Amino acid sequence: MEVYRKQTRKIIERFLVRKIAFPECISALNHALARRIQTLLPEELLNLRAVMLANNETVMKEMEKREKRRKAQARSRAKKS
Repeated sequence: MEVYRKQTRKIIERFLVRKIAFPECISALNHALARRIQTLLPEELLNLRAVMLANNETVMKEMEKREKRRKAQARSRAKKS
């Protein structure tokens, strides 16, 4: 489980510093999950779910920030015109 947690943390870090875009981030997270599910033990399911939910929350918060910045920049450009 710790390997999956580290893998997904690295993926999200790359997303947060804009080394990968949203679609690539989701694809990489899904790929890591698919690899992990193959060896998942039943008692690890709750931990896996917690990591997945935390990852989702982090990515969604970042997307909200980016959308707010995009809208603010659009308003700023509109005012200058």
